[in-house]
Amino acid sequence: MSKQKKKKGNGSSNPDAAKQALMHQKRFIERMELLCNALVGPGYFEKFPERILAHMYATRYPALKIKASPDSDVSKSTVIKANKLLSAFLEDQYINLNNGERVLFSMLLSEGLLLIHFLHVVPANYFPHAALLKEEFKDYFPDTEAYLSIQEMMGTLVQDIIVFLSDLNKSIIKADYGETACFEITSNYNDIYLYEFKTNKTSMLINGENHSMIRLGWVDEELNWIFAKVKPSALGFRVAGLDVPLDVYIQTHALKRLQERINITPGIMHSIVFMTFMNPEIKHHKDYDRSLIEFYLSDKKAGYLQVELHGDRLVIHTFLFLTNNGTPEGIKLEKLAGLQKADKIYLEIDKLSTFNSYHIEKNEQLKDLFIKTGCGSLLELGHLQEFTVNEVKDKDPDSILKYLADSKYFRSAE
Repeated sequence: MSKQKKKKGNGSSNPDAAKQALMHQKRFIERMELLCNALVGPGYFEKFPERILAHMYATRYPALKIKASPDSDVSKSTVIKANKLLSAFLEDQYINLNNGERVLFSMLLSEGLLLIHFLHVVPANYFPHAALLKEEFKDYFPDTEAYLSIQEMMGTLVQDIIVFLSDLNKSIIKADYGETACFEITSNYNDIYLYEFKTNKTSMLINGENHSMIRLGWVDEELNWIFAKVKPSALGFRVAGLDVPLDVYIQTHALKRLQERINITPGIMHSIVFMTFMNPEIKHHKDYDRSLIEFYLSDKKAGYLQVELHGDRLVIHTFLFLTNNGTPEGIKLEKLAGLQKADKIYLEIDKLSTFNSYHIEKNEQLKDLFIKTGCGSLLELGHLQEFTVNEVKDKDPDSILKYLADSKYFRSAE
């Protein structure tokens, strides 16, 4: 039985494998020609001898992959998710060249880097036209502006992936891509290594109740924790003693509200929270014993992080969407259109995903109302729908108009 299988394999699979290898090589050469034409124009690819192309194919870099670092306990599921994100982010991702052409970034990270590195190190007399090709491609060699832009785009790609994988409720993910072909010419590997850092969880007794919270921090490029520290006065708090920077903590309740009310990829929101408290100047509204810290998405105000001072720490208690009761904009909505908390919940304008589903920016009457109440910034966040965790169906903006038909605002506008 086993001999028959072996014979069958020798008779059919090897020719198939050889045919597949020839197809891969043909595709490789086609991509090389496309790259040469895009980088320096037509007429130069033909100057590469067949033996040189065959040599480059035989010594090509392995496919770019993400793996768990041997020094970190990154789960298999995280690695799988990371590689799926890598494929998704590279799909239809182009890099613009100085000559006006554009190249698929995935192609540039594979055959492109091989081509550039080969011509960078090969002697000028290694084959006919080698000197000419080195001269034509020199603007893309390592340390040039063009090459640095490739490295920068690679860094942005990896940063996007690790932000998508990070979650303050669990851990922060970081990556080492220094051994990839983009940063190490002589590397025999093309791997990005992931590291995982568990977040610092604790609890605190506030007004007789135990509250679960996490110390607000992120991991830097040297794989060290950086924790947010802010002077109370920077958030409008008066202190009796020394005004020294205090640690910032975020309640798990606040992270839950942030997820409910913004509902996009957790890592994006959580990294914004951290960066907000790392700003030299933190935009805030002091209100009695709390401070409302402005929260921005794509440079547009989307809500507030409610902070209170408790002893030697600043605690983020909750997140308020811009239309919620308790925000300056939410109060204006109630005064101008009579929209109370129950009304906002009923209409589902108390969350970004459902607010966006109305496409209010296309309805002049509603658009005018939300701009007058200070919520105009929300009308410019429709593009974030693609990052929404749960898909939300479109709603009819006229339903809001009918609901508010008897309000003083719309009666006075008639």
